[in-house]
Amino acid sequence: MFKLPFTFILSASALSAVYAQDILGLSWNSTSPFGKSTGVFTLQPSTFGYSMVFADGTSTLSATYDATSGVVTQVCPFPGLVAAMIPLEGSTGPETFLIEWVEAGDVGTLPGGSSITSLVPGDGAFVTTMGSPNGAFPQNGVFKEVTVDNVLTYAWTDETFEENEDVTSWIDIFDGSSISC
Repeated sequence: MFKLPFTFILSASALSAVYAQDILGLSWNSTSPFGKSTGVFTLQPSTFGYSMVFADGTSTLSATYDATSGVVTQVCPFPGLVAAMIPLEGSTGPETFLIEWVEAGDVGTLPGGSSITSLVPGDGAFVTTMGSPNGAFPQNGVFKEVTVDNVLTYAWTDETFEENEDVTSWIDIFDGSSISC
């Protein structure tokens, strides 16, 4: 499969009607000046839990969103983990947050500035409430792969599309009720 550098554009303006018990399947797609690319996420052990990395195949990652608490909770493959945006230690340049799935009981031990309530379902994709507006677009920052300990992992940076070479990507959400653990 043809893959491009991955970036996810975020927006807090296009929230959709996702209900607390809807099971959301997670995959990604990307559009850039070079073409389009799609795929799924797989999880790998990371510093605080599990990070998302790009993969081919069928999606095995699903979650629910609780609109009251603002928390995204994994259904498969590790039920009960919560999505966290964690500052990348020692990052230079734009502010960067790793996206990791962590044990709910460990949230209080995450580094300062971490958030478990900044990812929200939008119109067919996750968006974030963090960061600065992205120029003429209502999105905040971009999601993309970054290298941590020589491994590509999924993260969010507070930069514009232009700073990210006009790559536009999304964490797609779809009906994940058929995903089994």
